[in-house]
Amino acid sequence: MTGTVHTSVEMANLALAHLKEAPIRDFDFSSVASRWFRNHYAAHRDAYLAMHDWDFATTLTHLPVETGKPPFRWAYQYKKPSDALRLPQQTADGAPGGEILKFEVIGQRIMTDKPPPFPLRYVRRVTRETEFAPLFVHGFALFLAAGCAHVITGKNSRAEALRQAATEAFDKAGSYDTGQGTPLPAIDLEIITNR
Repeated sequence: MTGTVHTSVEMANLALAHLKEAPIRDFDFSSVASRWFRNHYAAHRDAYLAMHDWDFATTLTHLPVETGKPPFRWAYQYKKPSDALRLPQQTADGAPGGEILKFEVIGQRIMTDKPPPFPLRYVRRVTRETEFAPLFVHGFALFLAAGCAHVITGKNSRAEALRQAATEAFDKAGSYDTGQGTPLPAIDLEIITNR
């Protein structure tokens, strides 16, 4: 299922519509809004993607082991994929009810005692807006609008109202997105990951 936007500019214009501001044609220097999106769009997109295990942004892979071993504590290390934004809970072979894999992220490496290959499920960076799911588009537009509201409109009250709307949209979209498929069991883990 694809979303309702085809470009980053269309996505930005949905956010500007929440602010009742004129649309832009490009991420250039022609207006305050276009400059803001030029400088902040990608960072806000990645942050919003990393907040949830969005179905459209989740991918599966097997990582080969690296030749060097961790200096201590773990038996193996694997290189984190360059497009990985977040590594959620992992299970053996990715099975929803499978054995929970303990791991630690240090820099760009995943340390674990799991022998190769390492089955990894992760949230990836999605740069093509045509891949965004409709509920993601709705929530992300509000998230962007909240981010740029004060700079573009100068109104703190508008920014606060949009932050609240963005939070509600995120909660709703996340619960619908999570409801698809078989969810992983909710288990209290002692897994250390980077923040």
